[in-house]
Parts: sequence; C-alpha cells; structure tokens
Amino acid sequence: ALASLLMTGTLGALPANAIILPEPIPDYSLIENWSDEALAAQTLFICSSAPSLWATKNSVSRGIGGIALVGTGASPKLKSQIASIKKKALHGITPVIASDEEGGDVQRLRRAIYRLPSATTMGGWSDSKVRKTAGDYGKRMKALGVDIAFSPVADLNVSGYFISRARRGFSSNPTTAGKKATAWAAGLKDAGVLPVLKHWPGHGRSVDTHARPGLLPSLEKLEQSDLKPFHYAIAQGVTAVMVGHLLVPGLTEPSTPTSRSKAALSLLRSEIGPDGLIITDSLSMGGATRGLNKDIPEAAIRSLEAGVDVALVCSGPKSLISRVTEAVTSGRLPRQMMFEKVQRILAYKRQLGVIN
Repeated sequence: ALASLLMTGTLGALPANAIILPEPIPDYSLIENWSDEALAAQTLFICSSAPSLWATKNSVSRGIGGIALVGTGASPKLKSQIASIKKKALHGITPVIASDEEGGDVQRLRRAIYRLPSATTMGGWSDSKVRKTAGDYGKRMKALGVDIAFSPVADLNVSGYFISRARRGFSSNPTTAGKKATAWAAGLKDAGVLPVLKHWPGHGRSVDTHARPGLLPSLEKLEQSDLKPFHYAIAQGVTAVMVGHLLVPGLTEPSTPTSRSKAALSLLRSEIGPDGLIITDSLSMGGATRGLNKDIPEAAIRSLEAGVDVALVCSGPKSLISRVTEAVTSGRLPRQMMFEKVQRILAYKRQLGVIN
C-alpha cells in the first residue's frame, strides 16, 4: 500500500493529519540471530565520495546500514559503482545510498544529473512547481541507485545566520517554509525516493554546527516559529527526520545537543510515531563531539542510547563499528533496543525496494 502511494504520487490527496509510515516488519525473525556487530553496523551510516565507494567494501561486508555521498565527484558511472559495492553486503541486506540534495551549493549529484536552484530561489515558486522539480530530479536519483535524499530543509531563513546566508532555507515565513518543504518531499516520494526533513528542531537561528553546537531560543519560542514548518511537514506524512546539533533551553539537558538529548529525541518520537526514522546530522561535526574530547564513536553510542535510529558519521575512526558493537555486547545498547532500531531501518529499506 505504501509503495503504491510512493509511486503514484497520491500524497497531496491525503487528509492534513495523515502520517505515512513504512509497513512494519511483523516480528524479529529476520534479525534475532544477527550478531551484535551486524545489529550495530546496521544503525550506522558512513560517508564516501562517489569515486571512493569501493573503499567502503569492508564496512559493507560487516553490515553497514547506509552510505551517504559527499563531494561533487559523482558521474553517470555512479550506478555501476553502487551496484558493485552492494555485492559485498552482509546477509544480502544492502546499504542504502543517501545524498544531500537540497539544490544550490548543497547538491552532491549536480554533475551526475544537473544543477538545481537554491532552496531560497525555489521558495518563490508555486508548490506544484517545487513538487514537479523534486519529482523529476528524484527519478534520476533513483535511476542512479540513490534512494534517500537528505532534504528538504525545513529551517527558516533568518537574516544574518548560517542557513540564510547559504540560501538553504525556502523562506523566513514558517507557513511558506512548511508548504515548500512538504512539496519538495512529496516530489521525492513521487519518484520513490525517501525525503529526510532537516535539521530538527530548526537550524535557522544557529551558527554553523561544524564547529560547535548551536544555541537556539527556548522551546516555547521555537514552537511559535521555527518548529512550525516541521510540524506541518510531519503532519503531511514526512516521517524521516534529521536532527541537528543544537542546544535548546527548556528542552535539551545541560551541554547536550539535540542529537544526543533523550528529552529532545523523545519529543520528536512522540510526533513522528513509533515507526518514524530519526537520523543524526554528521557526528563528525564539532557540534556533536563538543564535551566528548572529539570521541566520534562515543557520540554515536550516546545518540543511539538517547533514541536515534541512525548515527551518521562522515569521517570517523576505523574502530567505529567495533566501538558500537562493544556497547551492544556490554548491554549499554540493549539488543532489544537495537532490534527496534534495525526493524525501523529495514522497514524503510523494504519501502524503497532496497531489500525484499
């Protein structure tokens, strides 16, 4: 049923409060005998440039859950590069391929497909034009073997801040931003590509978190503005969300960014539902490791502990999978918890046709 919704593009006909969720795996029979390492690896996404994909073969053979493309070196050869690496997959559960495809300067596949205008430019378009643009582009993504787009950006364009300067947001108006983000997500879904809404709970008033966590206004103030586009898009069926490395008074614990805040992730889970997918922004960023002595595996473990399903690491040590595996074996990340995360991940992979 969900697959037909994705391919026929009936999202717009759904009631405003409709939540589209992947069809759940009925039990844990597929994964109950998996090793601790296989469970740990499935909850991790690593990054690679397209020309270097083959270098991820060892991680793929250990069961890595996904690979996010970085750089702009992807060419039409990407399809064969992806097919080659997927042959190494553990248990036949292939990694899903994701890519930042916002338009403008944040567009990994610009050379493999074509350039897109920035989100800010598209924010002045009609919803139908935004949806068609995303759908046309998404079909080409899918044809290359890329099934997840780390977009749309639901962050507000707030003058003087990082997102606005980079022209990454659709609008400074919460209603407009929510509608355009939802239209972009609908177009990707029309093409069978999973949209990932980002960067919850709103990066518009934050510094660049590659260096340090961003300090936002209070949760009460966010609810009046920055969170509105996320509420709108989630209510329209966007249930995969990327969480930023942001500090929110009244929500996050002291010195704890949203990407590893139990309180924040619990709030997000309550909105997207038990089967929605929560992904971190890259845990290689300074905003994620501040206070952890740049210990990226520890950031991944804490994020998984706190409630994310997928820990995204764009540049981490070779010990990443082993460190997270140790946390499973020790019970710090209980197997039952990992079963639930992997169940969600595999449900989305089924939805995307990555696995049967």
